[in-house]
Amino acid sequence: MKIKVNVKNAGSRRPCVEETEFDLGEKFSPNSTVAEFLDEITRICVSEYNERRKNGEILKVLSERQIEEKSRSGKIGFGVNYGEKDSSLENAIANTRQCYLDGLFALFIDGKEIAGLDSSAPLENRIEIREGSIVTFIRLTMLAGRMW
Repeated sequence: MKIKVNVKNAGSRRPCVEETEFDLGEKFSPNSTVAEFLDEITRICVSEYNERRKNGEILKVLSERQIEEKSRSGKIGFGVNYGEKDSSLENAIANTRQCYLDGLFALFIDGKEIAGLDSSAPLENRIEIREGSIVTFIRLTMLAGRMW
């Protein structure tokens, strides 16, 4: 089952959102829980990350536009982790679940928010996902400041 996930490039100052296609595989149930869905998305991302690290995608040429965008954010980098360890799938799944429970990101499927922050058991809620569904993750930013 293939879905589209909306992703914002963290290093870009442009207000664009890119659609990235994810293949959830044939085993994934269209009527799964939020936890199962987050686990599968995390598994795919960790697998891709570990594969990029193993392939040594270190030598990457940046275009002039990419260099300009990255310089505005204050860091010009290649998005490469020079560490020697693979990312742990178990730790990543635990982290994703905890971030969702803590309200650090919101999940929308086909424009409908899934398991809002007021839900008592948001990871156990069932979701309906089908071929071509559009999933959006919105990272929520905590604001801090003085009250006076």
